[in-house]
Amino acid sequence: MATKTRKPKAKVALTKEVELKSVAAASPANWETVWDKLRIPAILVLLLLLFWYATNSWPVVALVNYRPIWRWQYEQAMTGQVGKQVIENLIVEQLIRDELANKKVVVSTGDVDGQINKIKTEVGSDESFQQALAFQGMTEASLREQITMQMGLEKLVEPSTDSAKISEDIYTLVQKLRSQARVWEVPDTTK
Repeated sequence: MATKTRKPKAKVALTKEVELKSVAAASPANWETVWDKLRIPAILVLLLLLFWYATNSWPVVALVNYRPIWRWQYEQAMTGQVGKQVIENLIVEQLIRDELANKKVVVSTGDVDGQINKIKTEVGSDESFQQALAFQGMTEASLREQITMQMGLEKLVEPSTDSAKISEDIYTLVQKLRSQARVWEVPDTTK
């Protein structure tokens, strides 16, 4: 009988030891070592999610054979290929807006609506019109802005029935504005 009483005491002692070890495993010192191991990956995941939320775009634009093509590579290639043309277009648009404001040229919404309705009737249905806009990568708002700018330019040059003459006058006006403008462009450091 003495042996039987000793074995349960040993089991009780072992379970107390296991309980103490499990309490020690959950101690703050062990949580600190777990945090030390997971801190860098957790911060990276958090930064990636913040980037995605802030830019509404993922940093990887494509995967090719399980290798990423990064957004910065894509943007660098796009800037090199079409960047100069886009910058030039934005500069010219701003110059035109400034000139229209300086000369107090106003294009009415009715005129713009009339031009859009004319385009809609030429295209056919409203669905075809929306498809044509999507094909051009435009929205109705960007089309409105473009028509407003075009009609404003036509008001700046001398009236004529010859469309080639109007186009030439507009081109000359834009070149004159471009030569008079003070433009500072950020140098391209990607080359």
